[in-house]
Amino acid sequence: MIKSEKGRKVNFIYITPKADISSKSYKDEADKLVRELKLPEGYYYEWAGQSQYLESAMDRLVYIIPATFVIIFILIYFALRNFIYAMIVFLTLPFALIGGLWYVDFLNFNISIAVVVGFLALLGIAAETAIVMMVYLDEAVVEKENRVGKLDQLALKAAVIEGAALRLRPKLMTVFAILGGLFPIVYLEGVGSEVMQRIAVPMIGGMISSTVLTLIIIPVLFYVSKQSILSK
Repeated sequence: MIKSEKGRKVNFIYITPKADISSKSYKDEADKLVRELKLPEGYYYEWAGQSQYLESAMDRLVYIIPATFVIIFILIYFALRNFIYAMIVFLTLPFALIGGLWYVDFLNFNISIAVVVGFLALLGIAAETAIVMMVYLDEAVVEKENRVGKLDQLALKAAVIEGAALRLRPKLMTVFAILGGLFPIVYLEGVGSEVMQRIAVPMIGGMISSTVLTLIIIPVLFYVSKQSILSK
């Protein structure tokens, strides 16, 4: 069969990399070897397909990901109306990604557009739960101050523990509800299942580390920030 493209004769070579090799990694390695070939005059080669789509998408994500982080920080600030609280929540969000990265590596998934989308969705959920925790903690401290007046370190610690304990049940309910909805996706088979799995896996792993972030790290940082204010 004679095929043509752009007014020239063309031949397609279809390549399916192994499961543990991404299309970009395969292309980068293969391109080094192909460049050593001396093609006859008038002949040339170019890459197409999934690797081309991935490169195009990654070029856009270079701008989309930073913009997403900026928007998340702005929304966190508007939700809390406190710059220190907003910084605590924002700077602890990368900790929520640890579980997602571990689970992606555990299942030997390559970084793809779907995986990146899963991480961005995870950041949104982690930010939301961290904001609620900060609200609970701040309300607990204000309520404690209204009852006993100016707080010392022991009273502040008791207020932080009380506020974090109030958030325990809602946080666990949120985590189990999300995991219950996402875990079945990992074991689905059929059309579109591979994409959905790569979106769900970062969120599943990230929700576990996000639980530690919300219930332990956020209260600790909140206590440290309040303690520094009291010391002044």
